[in-house]
Amino acid sequence: MLRKKSFTIIVGSVLLLTAIGVYIAVGSLNNTGTTEDTNLTDVVSTAGVETTPPQTKTGKENPFGENVKTPLSENLIQQYIHAMSHQKVKADEKWSYFEITDERIDYLLSQLEVNKYKHEQTYNEILVRWKEGDFSDAVGDHNAVWKMRNGNIGRATGLLSTKEEKKYMESQKREKR
Repeated sequence: MLRKKSFTIIVGSVLLLTAIGVYIAVGSLNNTGTTEDTNLTDVVSTAGVETTPPQTKTGKENPFGENVKTPLSENLIQQYIHAMSHQKVKADEKWSYFEITDERIDYLLSQLEVNKYKHEQTYNEILVRWKEGDFSDAVGDHNAVWKMRNGNIGRATGLLSTKEEKKYMESQKREKR
């Protein structure tokens, strides 16, 4: 009987100490799941870990913030142009959004140089016009890509005013395609 009681105490103690050890280990982790002890970086190898954003074949980072294979697929070129056009047009439904920037326009133009696309001429015309600050045909630009994507909801019906565009951009919580 004494032997069974001793065994139970020993097993209970081991379980308690294990639980305390796990609690301490978990408590020493920060929100990203790494230890806060900076000395651990000396013993952790970073070999093979990508520390800079991926470069494309043109040597440029993807300014859309996505790690995607390059050259970009036709589908992805369309998604990016379509999502950027939402900044400029009125439509009943808009499910994607990326702010139009010179960096993004240049990136897409550079992709047109390293790959061939079925609708390359249309993409080039849109992007060159946008690069020059001409969004007067953004409705036509949106609807051309929307048709390529077999759109049936969200046809652009007009241009947003400067005030409407600003309001739309402020309402976007995050960029997405």
